[in-house]
Amino acid sequence: MFQLYSRGCEHILSALSSVDRKKLDQRFTAKEICKRAGIPESFTRKNLQALARSGVLKAATGPGGGYHLAHQPQKISVLKIINVIDGEDAFDQCVMGLPACRDNSPCPLHQVWMATKKPLLQQLETVTLYDLINQKRRRKEN
Repeated sequence: MFQLYSRGCEHILSALSSVDRKKLDQRFTAKEICKRAGIPESFTRKNLQALARSGVLKAATGPGGGYHLAHQPQKISVLKIINVIDGEDAFDQCVMGLPACRDNSPCPLHQVWMATKKPLLQQLETVTLYDLINQKRRRKEN
């Protein structure tokens, strides 16, 4: 079955969108944002480390350690986060899961996916972490 992104990616997007909007320039812990997002910390911690290795986050070790955004959230695209967690080739897989699907040997949905993929990736590039944080805040207010 086709998934836009993995469960780990779903968790990290949820966790990062739980960063307090009023404290975007401050440090946060994995425990804090996972609790706020209602997701398992152990599962999310390795993805926070991957985001730190890629330069999306900065990690602070030791007592009082944690993470903080390496860039303004308006400059961190959802596509960047997905690519770090699921890999740069995440959207190159067959949507039907067929290993032999190629342009010269397409699956029944190949052409639909090829026509849909580029606009989807463009949209994911324009949606930012800031957008996710603000959307989550708006949902809580309603």
